[in-house]
Amino acid sequence: MALLRNNNTLPLFETSKASLRHRLLMSIALWIPRYERCSCKECEVFSGIFGNAFWHQNLSHTMHHWLNKQSTRILPMAAFPHLRKICNSGFIVDSKGNNSYLIHPKRMALSTLYISGGRSLLVTPETSFLANKYMKLHQPGFRHERVVVDGFGHSDLLIGEESSKEVFPHIISHIRLAEEGKNVVMISKGKSCSKAALEWAADPYQGYGGCETCGRTVCAMELIYHFLYL
Repeated sequence: MALLRNNNTLPLFETSKASLRHRLLMSIALWIPRYERCSCKECEVFSGIFGNAFWHQNLSHTMHHWLNKQSTRILPMAAFPHLRKICNSGFIVDSKGNNSYLIHPKRMALSTLYISGGRSLLVTPETSFLANKYMKLHQPGFRHERVVVDGFGHSDLLIGEESSKEVFPHIISHIRLAEEGKNVVMISKGKSCSKAALEWAADPYQGYGGCETCGRTVCAMELIYHFLYL
């Protein structure tokens, strides 16, 4: 943020007017290692700053073009100081660095659905596992489900070419069952998944005391992250 000073909005298009500081930041972003490379400069700058948000093979050419040439014209960078506070604290905090959210789990009286990609990217499926456990602990009277979808990473869960077939049915089913007041979660059978997806679907802490050994702080932090940003 010191590099950008007061102008903390980064223009992405090559035709946009960018200051020397903005161009320097974009040049640095292009050199940062990542999972996948792309021939689109805007996509490279975005992933250099935030990390790869999706697996390219899951997006259509039309969606990829829309994201990088029409939708994401600028990158707002003002949130990074707040993200630094969260990382330093180890859990979600308010603008003053105070724990104002996780101390009131009783306010989260609602059903939840957590969907993670089985092909880990940007965040691991461990985050949804911890959030799901947290809600089941504090709000057992509501329906809480967790699904790990094979072959997906992060944002491609919602914008992928096959999302309407592989992801959205889980969302529709959860809404319908929650509205009907059905709190018993059934495990689907018959569909084959990759070994990685199946491993993430299980308790990653089994044999080490379970989820509780990670501490409630980490668990609650991931819950709020999903609650605010998904």
